Amino acid sequence: MKKLKQSLIIFAFISKITLGQTAAEYYDKAKLDFDKKSFKTALKKIENAIKIDSSNVDFLVTKAETLYELKQYQESYDTYNHAISIFPKKSFLLNNRGNLLLSFQEFDLAINDFSAAINISESDSAKHIYITNRSAAKLSKRDFNGAYKDLLIAYKFDSTDITTLTNLGAVCDEIGKGEETLKYLLKAVELDPSFYPAYGNIGFKYQELGQHEKAIEYFDKVLQFNPSEALGYSNRSFNKLKLGQIQGAMKDIDKSIKLYPENSYAYRIRALIFLEKNKFDNACKDLQIAIEKGFTLSYGEEVINLQKKHCLKQ
Repeated sequence: MKKLKQSLIIFAFISKITLGQTAAEYYDKAKLDFDKKSFKTALKKIENAIKIDSSNVDFLVTKAETLYELKQYQESYDTYNHAISIFPKKSFLLNNRGNLLLSFQEFDLAINDFSAAINISESDSAKHIYITNRSAAKLSKRDFNGAYKDLLIAYKFDSTDITTLTNLGAVCDEIGKGEETLKYLLKAVELDPSFYPAYGNIGFKYQELGQHEKAIEYFDKVLQFNPSEALGYSNRSFNKLKLGQIQGAMKDIDKSIKLYPENSYAYRIRALIFLEKNKFDNACKDLQIAIEKGFTLSYGEEVINLQKKHCLKQ
């Protein structure tokens, strides 16, 4: 009996230790697992934290972010909805949900969330972030004038913000202000010579001017900084095509598609290469893929017109 009593006491002590883990401890461990990309383990731990404290905003955000990384997108969206219902005045929740919607090309819904976040933003710096994000959504839906207006507001707040400068450079050509493009882009690389997205937009500007060799120089810079940048390869491919470097163009575009198979624009470029090689069946397949991956929504009807010209039987 004495031994049995001692065993029960030890068991009770162990149980007390196990049950003593706090919500904050679960949260801290979930964040560590998240940083290690151990998302399934992180989800279990953050759910344990939420069981103890179901109305902690940091816990809910971590759960939503973890679900997103696990590709459980609806559950991530639902978690943001729940968090917003509890904390309707926390602007960053609306911004986060807007970014999720933006990643799925739900541009109008994303813009609504960014606008709501702007209206209740707690600081000018937060408002600047939300306006910049809204401009990106407007750019994505080809509302170039709306994007330009947002970007000018962001620029007046911080004329040294690299993202704002780069996006301003990208949108100027679209609204008939092409003379401003290089002003913003060159300022961006002057402020941060390692910010390769600006080099990409400078390359694109020279591409639009028909200066394809100059464009390639800037896309080379992009790939020097980031050899895995799919858009650097696809844009360089197009300029090589324009210079008649068919083999180099095909090598670049195949690399780009391998790195970023969801990029509809890359299939358009490869279709143009196939057309140049008189491989019409391959070109038509790529034009169809471009359409299926959303080219028309983002860039207009060029691939549809190419399809009508080269693919559809009369």
